Amino acid sequence: MVAQGAEGLIIVSDEVPVLEKAGETINLSMPAMPDALVGSFAAELLEEEALDATSDLSRDGRYAADDGAEFDYQLSRRNNQWRMQFRAVIPAPEAGVDETVTAAVEEALKRPPPIGVSSVEVDPEPDARSEETPATAPLAASRDPLLTKLVQPSPELLSTLVGALERRASDIFLSSSEPPHIRIGGRIEPTDGAPTSQQEILGLVRNAFSPEARHILTTQGSVDLGLVLELGAQRCRFRVNLFRHHCGLAAALRPIRRSVPTLEQLNLPGNLRRLCNYPNGLVLFTGAAGSGKSTTLAALLESINQTKAKHIITLEDPIEFQHTPKRSLVHQREIGRHVESFATGLRAALRESPDVILLGEMRDLPTIAAALTAAETGHLVLSTLHTGDAASAVDRIIDVFPGEQQPQVRLQLAAVLRAVITQVLIPTENGTDRVVAIEKLIATHGIACQIREGRNHQIPSLIQAGAASGMVTMERSLATLVRDKKISMAQARRVCRDPESLELAK
Repeated sequence: MVAQGAEGLIIVSDEVPVLEKAGETINLSMPAMPDALVGSFAAELLEEEALDATSDLSRDGRYAADDGAEFDYQLSRRNNQWRMQFRAVIPAPEAGVDETVTAAVEEALKRPPPIGVSSVEVDPEPDARSEETPATAPLAASRDPLLTKLVQPSPELLSTLVGALERRASDIFLSSSEPPHIRIGGRIEPTDGAPTSQQEILGLVRNAFSPEARHILTTQGSVDLGLVLELGAQRCRFRVNLFRHHCGLAAALRPIRRSVPTLEQLNLPGNLRRLCNYPNGLVLFTGAAGSGKSTTLAALLESINQTKAKHIITLEDPIEFQHTPKRSLVHQREIGRHVESFATGLRAALRESPDVILLGEMRDLPTIAAALTAAETGHLVLSTLHTGDAASAVDRIIDVFPGEQQPQVRLQLAAVLRAVITQVLIPTENGTDRVVAIEKLIATHGIACQIREGRNHQIPSLIQAGAASGMVTMERSLATLVRDKKISMAQARRVCRDPESLELAK
């Protein structure tokens, strides 16, 4: 726990112990701990010869290690199962640190966590604004209103989150002075919960709101977090973006499934698994934010993990689905926690002997350049790009480079591109679910030729004519969904780019 810089350690009978670090849970590389072993550990901790394994028990205390490090612990036995949770004791403040704030944080961490959430967090007051200090100006840590006092989220807010999960909401939005909103079937709906405060929002994300995250939020106005909450009997994970706005703070939470879904569960064609068979090159998933690109990538990666003996390295911001190594060896790295940036992680990955690299997003020139190099040097690179179709993805990659480099980049991209999948999520007829329509480009010799010669406008025509090579147009995919009565023709027309092709394909 200390060696990995984790904030907490949880040991449960017959389960693999996990570390709590920056809002994530990390399985230790060891077998599950038998109930008897955990019981003997508990007896040693409480300095008792033996503990009755048939009766319920609950103890809190402090444990001092031989090296002087101290840990608060909560130990319990319920339903014939031991559970032990350790948290490091915050050391005394150094000279110059605000002792009032540090003491409040230390005292809050000593208290038992409220029902439904693992701890409490900082309470911001509205920004002190003046003509000399605009709202967007960075604040010194000693004056940052996010560091004033601590609160915990209300039971009503936690109940709202549970209700949103039960309704299978894809997104939950919390905004200061507004009731929570949720996204169901692609539509935003208000909930009947009370307006949330800045205090509650920060209290909710306490586990993930590290000093580094505070600094990023204070200086840049937004920060990405990976959050774990215990909501009733559920241990739920969320991808969170916390950001400032003109009325205070807001958070967008995206629930993450506990298990990695399969392509069949996502209603995606099983032939997408063929993308995993490429020994090297670049496979791109494109589409708008929230179109399911990351989830599809996770499903493909898990397919590789289960069927091939490969070394997989992922670079994510933040880590979403956790992959347990099966036939493959999987190392997942999070931007900001394990590596500075996507580009830095990619350069390092070239020295880490991977077979497959999952890159969360190709978002800037250094990252795109490193991804092309990785694909060119014999690795299979899977990544995402925010574009609306395959031709736009090619343009986006090339246009990010200076003009004098673009001819060389065209040659490089034509050589390494293997496929581009564009996804669109469409509400179903019942309005409660969404289905995926895809456009699939396979980088045949003809596609590579058009990329090399700068004739990207010809790519849509080649996709239309490439059914024999496994290509699928968006219009053909939409027509299939209409025939299967999953969406209406009116919905298909709103999404398609070529209505005439849609009419011919239906």
